[in-house]
Amino acid sequence: MKTSVKLQEPISYMTLWLIIAAVLVALVIFMQVFFRIKLRGRLGKSKKIKIKKPKPKTLIEIKTAYLGKLAQIEYNLRSSSISTKEAYQKMSLCIRGFVYETTGIPVEKYTLTEIKEVGIPVLTQLVSEYYEPEFAMATYADVNQSILKTRKVLESWS
Repeated sequence: MKTSVKLQEPISYMTLWLIIAAVLVALVIFMQVFFRIKLRGRLGKSKKIKIKKPKPKTLIEIKTAYLGKLAQIEYNLRSSSISTKEAYQKMSLCIRGFVYETTGIPVEKYTLTEIKEVGIPVLTQLVSEYYEPEFAMATYADVNQSILKTRKVLESWS
């Protein structure tokens, strides 16, 4: 039976494309091996966090400053100049700034997961408590109780 369609040979396409594909696959494999060797040991290792201890006089000054900031947040909340959400955001900044000044760990830039890795349970607990009200559209969290907890942490820090 004769047809008007002419069929191609099974491998009649250009071998150039096959060569290009093989070179690209080889390049990807080479890059994987190269970077795995080069970065070996760096991946998966967590950095050791150095906690500095401030002088007792300095610690008292830092505590006083941050207790003042917390009192200002509480005053602004009670006078309705800030919302509950803003109060939680400011409390989060307050406790994170306090921990940074007392330990030297830049927790104000850390996510909750990174804060958990630092190993300061009271900070993890407070920031966890702040997260939902900080980011939710509406919340039923007790902001006054959170202020009391934050104040207690600031006062008892050593």
